[in-house]
Amino acid sequence: MIFRLLFGALAALTLAGCATAPANCNSANNDASLIAKMQCDHSGGYSAQIRQREQELLDARAENELFHRVYEEISAQQQATRQSLDAQRQRQASLQQSLNSLLSQLKSRHANKDQVQQQIATLEQDLQRSPASGGSAAEIAARQQELKALQQKVSRLQLSLGYE
Repeated sequence: MIFRLLFGALAALTLAGCATAPANCNSANNDASLIAKMQCDHSGGYSAQIRQREQELLDARAENELFHRVYEEISAQQQATRQSLDAQRQRQASLQQSLNSLLSQLKSRHANKDQVQQQIATLEQDLQRSPASGGSAAEIAARQQELKALQQKVSRLQLSLGYE
């Protein structure tokens, strides 16, 4: 009888310890006890971390793809500086749309990073000040310089976020 009562109390204490919140689980914690690790595994804490990290990886890949798209459009814009004014305007609109998409996604995803927000604000100001160029040789050369500067700023932003 005492054995059953003692076994029941021990089972209740063990089950009470299984209620580990997924937020309290850290797979990198080498100091956690075997019981804590089993509780995290049983409660789904580790799998929640894996899902979160996989989502972060997918988000980072999507942002990296946007960076590559912006680079391609900057390159296309540089080649288009010798083309007709209409083609330049179309490429400028496409570049503007890609950059706006990238910057809005970065704004929301990295809202708590002041340095990133500052770089984004600088890029947005530069984009607002940058008029579409005309067709003269001087305007084309000036536009190419603006595009080189824009490409450098986007590269710095990409590197500050840890992308390559």
